[in-house]
Amino acid sequence: MASMTASATTAKIALLEIGIASAVFPAAIPISAIVYVNQCDPETIMKTGMEALDLYDRLGALSDELTAAVDGLSADQWSGTDRARFTEHVADFRREILGLQVLAMMTGVALITVGMILLLLVVTYAVISTVLAALAVFFLACAASVVGEPVAVSIEATANSFAASANPILQAMDKLATLTAHGAAIEIGAGMVVDTGFQLAAGNTDVLGDLVQATVDGLDNALWGFASRVERDFVAGGVHPWGKYAAPQKNPGWIAYGTAINTDPYRDSDGDTQYGQGGLVDRFKQLVPDYNN
Repeated sequence: MASMTASATTAKIALLEIGIASAVFPAAIPISAIVYVNQCDPETIMKTGMEALDLYDRLGALSDELTAAVDGLSADQWSGTDRARFTEHVADFRREILGLQVLAMMTGVALITVGMILLLLVVTYAVISTVLAALAVFFLACAASVVGEPVAVSIEATANSFAASANPILQAMDKLATLTAHGAAIEIGAGMVVDTGFQLAAGNTDVLGDLVQATVDGLDNALWGFASRVERDFVAGGVHPWGKYAAPQKNPGWIAYGTAINTDPYRDSDGDTQYGQGGLVDRFKQLVPDYNN
């Protein structure tokens, strides 16, 4: 199994820390929901975006090579109907490459942007979680001593105040990350539309059939993803102090459940290492083969 990136490891450590803090300080419970929902691997997302931009450069180099190959043949070397048809075919092929370049560029920029926002969020909530976990440990140590009891009261007040101040900041960053992700999805979708248009303009009518087939092949993964999100939202909702789904009020037990299924990476049915929420749905998915892979 591939080793975890630093950002993915940091996210999981933060989840463990905020779980400890939530069990001691009620004000930390809403933060635990944000940390749980935003378990991710920003570095891999940005790396994938860089690979898309690298693909853009390589496609451009290929297009230039085709142009040089055609222009390098003089009329004395090759002329006539075949030459004209070949030149037209290369022009169509270059248009197809241009469409792929547009898609690669839009995908790369979108993924890098999302990855940067998520990395900032992970670093921020990791620092907050570490501070709260340290205060929780210090609080428990002081509370266990008669002499340290007054200090424990002060620590508890400080921790609750700190959590209350940090929560709006994380909520704002969480909303920004969500909006950025939605915008990235729209951008990538637009890139696919542009690419399809270029392919059709170049005479590649097979692109429509490929698009339909890819959509059909991806339906099972889309359904798995939807089920995983339902589970994620169910757990995150139960973590909140108002107990959106859970009957008990201020229930830190929900974050304990979330933490228990997030402590290690897992392999999905495609054999790829995943670092997301890793809930029961995702654990079950890895047991089911992906027949259209």
